[in-house]
Amino acid sequence: MSTENINMNTAEQTATPADQTGGKTFTQDQLNSIVQERLARDREKQSEELGKREQELLQREFRLNSRQKLIDRGYPEDILDALNLSDEKAFGKALDLLDEYVKPYREEAEAKAKAAASAPKFTDKSEPRHSFTDPIRKAMNL
Repeated sequence: MSTENINMNTAEQTATPADQTGGKTFTQDQLNSIVQERLARDREKQSEELGKREQELLQREFRLNSRQKLIDRGYPEDILDALNLSDEKAFGKALDLLDEYVKPYREEAEAKAKAAASAPKFTDKSEPRHSFTDPIRKAMNL
């Protein structure tokens, strides 16, 4: 057999299975457009997933920053869930309202602490503090 016959037989064999199965043949342009559509869908899907992940990370970062601000102002982190965490402005407003509410109580506690610190301390145990002396303490020479 000559080389032409072999090439012809090969070409006939490759064309025969498609004809026998009755499958649809596509032109190169049609195939390119199908591939481009699929790639575009995949890119869009990946873009949406990436956007969701980015949004979740931003929300976590905001929550951590808010928690730190709460601790810096002297509040327990447990109340973080009770505050408005929808955005930075709303959280700042919630903290300011909390500060206004707690301010009188803090001032009172600070004043009591200051008064307790400046009060005289009795360390001399030789004198009884009360006019009443306990007979048991007296028996033990306390």
